[in-house]
Parts: sequence; structure tokens; C-alpha cells
Amino acid sequence: MLLVRWIHVLSAITWIGGMLFIALVVVPVARRLDDPALKRRLIQQLGMRFRTVSWIALVLLVLTGLLNLWAHPFLLTSPRFLWKLGLVIWSLMLSALHDFVVGPRAGAPDAADAARLRASWIARINMVVAIVIVLLGLSLVG
Repeated sequence: MLLVRWIHVLSAITWIGGMLFIALVVVPVARRLDDPALKRRLIQQLGMRFRTVSWIALVLLVLTGLLNLWAHPFLLTSPRFLWKLGLVIWSLMLSALHDFVVGPRAGAPDAADAARLRASWIARINMVVAIVIVLLGLSLVG
């Protein structure tokens, strides 16, 4: 089970770390670029690459989470676990909405500023949800 927990934690680090890197490093640097086409391409290409990495991490998180639950079924009686599970489902929906619907529209060359703003806010909300998921997960370890 140590291997399963290790993969679970490593996947969470990859997913949340990537979101934080994009929000705290990539976007501020891209905003300073003078060329709007370059800015859009940079964000779009980094987003596409991260989408692949993040969905691999998310699949691993779900699989290892199910394995952890199988090993510790008593977690189903914990309100904190049930909150975590609800937020995981919400985060998966936000990720899918951002990565496959709103994000691609925002990355289009003729995208309105409102579309970019919408994608940005969905990503921010999802990042906060992910951080709360980690907090709830840590509260279950003891």
C-alpha cells in the first residue's frame, strides 16, 4: 500500500503543482509579452501539454484513491472523506469543462476577452478546490 499512497501523492503533486506553476509563473510572464499572438500560442501550447500530464495524474489519483478506499473502507463513514469525495467529483467536472470546452474556446485566435476570463476563473476555482481536497486528505491521515 505504500506504493499506492506514493503514486497518489506524486500524482497530486504533479496536478496541483502544474496548476500553480501555470498560474504563478507562466501567466504572469505571458502577460508581459508584447506580441498577442505569441502570448496566445504560449498559453495554448503549454495548456495543451499540461492537459495531457494533468489527466494522466487525475486518472492515477482516481485509481489509487479507489485502491486506498478498498484498503480502508471505514473512510466511507467519515464526513471529511465524503466532503473530499464530493470535491473530487466537482474538480473532475471543472477540469473537464475547462480542458475540453471553455479552455479551447478561450485559446481560439478570435476568442473574446470574456471567454479567456471565464477559463481563467474556472482554473482558479479548480485550483482552490484541489488545495482543499489535499487539506481534507491530510486530515484523514492520522
